[in-house]
Amino acid sequence: MVSVKQLPKRELLFSFGALLIGLLLLAYGVFIEPAQLVINRQYLRLPHWSPALNHLKVAVVSDLHVGTLHNTVERLHNIVATVNEQKPDLIFLLGDFVASHGRKASLEPQTFVHELGGLKARYGVYCVLGNHDWWYNGEDVRSKLQTTPIHVLENSAEKVDINGTPLWIAGLADEWTRVADIRSALNKIPTGAPCVMLMHNPDMFPEVPDTVSLSLAGHTHGGQVALPIVGPPIVPSRFNGRYARGLIVEGGKHLFVTSGIGTSVLPIRIGVPPEICVLDLNSR
Repeated sequence: MVSVKQLPKRELLFSFGALLIGLLLLAYGVFIEPAQLVINRQYLRLPHWSPALNHLKVAVVSDLHVGTLHNTVERLHNIVATVNEQKPDLIFLLGDFVASHGRKASLEPQTFVHELGGLKARYGVYCVLGNHDWWYNGEDVRSKLQTTPIHVLENSAEKVDINGTPLWIAGLADEWTRVADIRSALNKIPTGAPCVMLMHNPDMFPEVPDTVSLSLAGHTHGGQVALPIVGPPIVPSRFNGRYARGLIVEGGKHLFVTSGIGTSVLPIRIGVPPEICVLDLNSR
């Protein structure tokens, strides 16, 4: 076994340098990047979209995990204010409101749901629940959210009238903890009508019919760590990095995955800063 004293000076310096860089990167990933918040603006052209709905501005927020290291109730207050500053027409929340460990949450919903009730959008706020919400107590999370103006969807859809043009908002149950029933979610929507499908987990996307204009998902956190060239080494999806984040178009179908705001398992983000997505939706 070679001792530190036996290592050549150059190798010793290299070892200490590598260790220092690793520690600095870890400190950045734990204390700096997860505390950031960026606005990710995207202009999308969608199928089955009415020109009357062009430039509809939607804000997308996911994976708040309130109660983790950086995501306090105070920060949630600032996130809500930042979303409202975007003046969105619609706000979509894609689940994992709580930071859960089994049936115990770092913060119970009643301590922060009133903050979410402060979200403001011209045509309303719609949400689905995520796996952490159900691992904690989905019925409790849902009932608390329903005390606010937020519309909670689960294998169901609601119609929004926008200047005389109908837009359907559908929402799926979480795939990991519930039965995601696409047929039930879409059964009352006329074929070809503009429709946005909300889901927590993007793994349901291949089963979504091409009549849906846009699917929105979270859950992946973008992998939380994304390496140059390689991308995220770990993504919680059976499709690995295929639906890690951003816009994905397959067979004419459109999916947008937000990397969300909070962290799960490890309180770290590197190369995937917390984001609020603001999407400008348009016809082709």
